[in-house]
Amino acid sequence: MIKESLLHCAGIGPVRLAQLHEAGVRSWHDVLRDVERLPIGSSAPLVEECDRCIDALETKNIRYFVDHLAPLDKWRIVSEFLDETSFFDIETTGLEHDSRITVIACWHRGEVLTFVEHENLDDFLRLLDDVTLLASFNGSSFDVPRVLDAFHIPHLPCPHLDLRWPCYHKGFRGSLKSITARLGFARPFDLQDADGELAVHLWNRWTLDQDHGARDLLLRYCASDVILLAMLAHRLADRVITSPADWWLPLPSKTELPCAATPVASTTRSTFGVGSPSKLRARGKRTA
Repeated sequence: MIKESLLHCAGIGPVRLAQLHEAGVRSWHDVLRDVERLPIGSSAPLVEECDRCIDALETKNIRYFVDHLAPLDKWRIVSEFLDETSFFDIETTGLEHDSRITVIACWHRGEVLTFVEHENLDDFLRLLDDVTLLASFNGSSFDVPRVLDAFHIPHLPCPHLDLRWPCYHKGFRGSLKSITARLGFARPFDLQDADGELAVHLWNRWTLDQDHGARDLLLRYCASDVILLAMLAHRLADRVITSPADWWLPLPSKTELPCAATPVASTTRSTFGVGSPSKLRARGKRTA
């Protein structure tokens, strides 16, 4: 699928793309193999870009595709790298610019991991070093800026793809909740009416009253969003979803404590060097 991404190439728009398809040129390899079929004015830059794309695919340079593919083609990134994609979502104390992150949930390698402020939130930063591709829904506008601010880092150590826009261009429009509801992906009964406003209320009940039930429900709610996001990504990639009920098995139970992040192998060099996430956060605060 991803090899048919041509709209980002110089001189290629919908009309020119249709002409290429009519000539039997549909992929990067077709371009390199059938140069004589290409429009004369755009053949050189088109060939050069297809060479770069093939090299990026061979070296698994996913960031190149995230940064360069046209919006109409970015769903192809999901299709190509779905099995290596981690999905995340955050909850905060509110929608204000200075709202703190309270909970992060991440679907990583088939497991749902949760991270809680004052407990293990820094573990999420460590986890990012083990992420191949990070996906969110509307994360470019909300989740990612909050993460960068919370950890005092200039950028994520892994490529990030906001699935809101690939979904939009594939006809899945609206919020994550509305899209997945239309697709028939129902949350467990205790989460069907949960939303961001409730998440703030649950956090206050936990921090002010030590209500463990509120804490557990908050973690379940955040984790349910990343499961829904993973299911939506499968539909976006035209993957068949079998046994939808089984997708909820990794959801934290009402009494389960948050999972610790899967440790990164000691031989893996952290993108941020030898400094621990806690030290990085402290350093960022001193230099801010």
